[in-house]
Amino acid sequence: MKNDASARPQASQTPARLSKGDFVTALRKQLQEAGKTGETSVDVRAATLHTDVGVYPARGHSMPTCCTVMYEEMLPGDEILLTPPGGKGPTLLVRYKLPR
Repeated sequence: MKNDASARPQASQTPARLSKGDFVTALRKQLQEAGKTGETSVDVRAATLHTDVGVYPARGHSMPTCCTVMYEEMLPGDEILLTPPGGKGPTLLVRYKLPR
């Protein structure tokens, strides 16, 4: 059985800054996959999304960019379940309604 940890990038492999597009792609893929299973919503935590895209926590992380994307991808009916102090942080939790 393949170890999932080996599939994740190591700190030395992660660019200093991940792009906004990296997070958009990962979030939309997660929403699309949840929609295919017939779910009516999916909860996404910023720390989990960031880890899916690149190493977190790590020096030079891109958590502010990750959170910005999560907010910008919200549509009417989506809801913020948990807002971290300052609005951007690993505990940000958004429920996205499906289908999109």
